[in-house]
Amino acid sequence: MLALTARYPRRRAFITGAASGLGLALAEELARDGWRIGLADVQEHRLQRAALQVRALGGNATPYLLDVTDAAAFHETAQTFVTAHDGVDLVINNAGIATGGWFDETSLADWEATLDVNLRGVLHGCQSFVAPLLRQGQGHLINIASLAAVANAPMMSAYNVSKAGVRSLSETLYHELGPQGVDVSVVLPAFFRSALADGARGSVQAQDLTHKLVNESGSSAADVAAHLLREAAHAPLHICYPRSSRLFWWWKRLAPAHYHQTLRSRAAHLYRRRVQSQPRTSPATA
Repeated sequence: MLALTARYPRRRAFITGAASGLGLALAEELARDGWRIGLADVQEHRLQRAALQVRALGGNATPYLLDVTDAAAFHETAQTFVTAHDGVDLVINNAGIATGGWFDETSLADWEATLDVNLRGVLHGCQSFVAPLLRQGQGHLINIASLAAVANAPMMSAYNVSKAGVRSLSETLYHELGPQGVDVSVVLPAFFRSALADGARGSVQAQDLTHKLVNESGSSAADVAAHLLREAAHAPLHICYPRSSRLFWWWKRLAPAHYHQTLRSRAAHLYRRRVQSQPRTSPATA
């Protein structure tokens, strides 16, 4: 049994982006301990299939078709879940999308979509569930950010900003809600194998790089989920995974000049590849 299950014997969880990837892996892990889980996602077919998988593992799954960018719909869904289960113990704001590309080629539409899902989606989840959590005087709010919130690697400006916002919001809520009995954690994983890259936005070069980083990762969504839920029992503010994620964290903190010079060199390498991949134009003829 998970230590988190012993801590919350009523076993009530709500997870966004739960139809695949990390969200589904988290639901499956909780299902083995018989949690009652609200599965929220915008992909209806995958959502129904996920609910069946979670039930087969012993969980009590209720699917909710939800676009996290719709604040009113999120609030209504949260109220429905809380009313049905007489409260909530664990809220995991996991829904997110990937966006890559050089800043000068990232469209405003890509920026808006990334901030809408990755940052505002988490904000809507926090706004919808903080009130019932505070009424109870207990519970755990977990927001999924990324190592990108710390690393600020090149070709990821929109994604970096959205995840840095999630980290900042989570740290603020940690300070505000902790004294009132509500725990808050923010998760900072490096790339892991999932379907995140399949719907990635941005340039072809960036999408290719994202697919490579995701598919060649040594970690799976199940690995991240298991680690996250083990660590959550101790209610830390930051949850990093794998070990390389924590090493990046300390590298930037302890040797910032070396860190930034290394990433700048990486950006220069990527830029040369960008230039080389561009089609050459023939000289104009009279």
